[in-house]
Amino acid sequence: MVIGITLTKIHLLALLPIIFLMFPTVNYASAHNNLNSDDQTIGNYEVQVATDPEIPEANHPFKLSFRVLNHQSASDIWNSFNTQISEVSGFRMGVRIYYNDQLVGTIPVQSFSKGEWSTEYTFHETGNHVVDVDLYDVGPNGKTLTFTYNITVLNVFGNIFPYIISSGGIAFIVIVVWAWITRKKVKPKH
Repeated sequence: MVIGITLTKIHLLALLPIIFLMFPTVNYASAHNNLNSDDQTIGNYEVQVATDPEIPEANHPFKLSFRVLNHQSASDIWNSFNTQISEVSGFRMGVRIYYNDQLVGTIPVQSFSKGEWSTEYTFHETGNHVVDVDLYDVGPNGKTLTFTYNITVLNVFGNIFPYIISSGGIAFIVIVVWAWITRKKVKPKH
């Protein structure tokens, strides 16, 4: 009798970490974090682009974020493998957005006093959009550097995607608990 109770406690203790690991998945489910996040480096400058939500929907506003970094190589040989990455203190940038090789939108050239900037934007078509980010006055001899990104816009999942992920996590927990409970009810025949 004592051994049976001890084994039950061990099974329960073994199940608890799995249940606790599932809570973050059930409470917050989202699409792949890097689907519409990208970065590109030209020369010493890196521009990072991200969307929030990760999968924008057509005709729904979303947050389009930009971050500009300046890679500066280290000054001595000991630090040459540790390239310093830092946000620029300010930049001038404009954005051109294409769909099927046709210009469908622009964000006018603006100056920013920090290394990050976000704006709200709306795509009107599903599919792949090409976003050209022009970073002014940073190239050789003050030329403009153009960074190109692809942003996918879908209507397939919409807002149901997080619920699908959450229900999968809940179903997993229900199946594990059901198997554990029914295993206890079935008595071995000797």
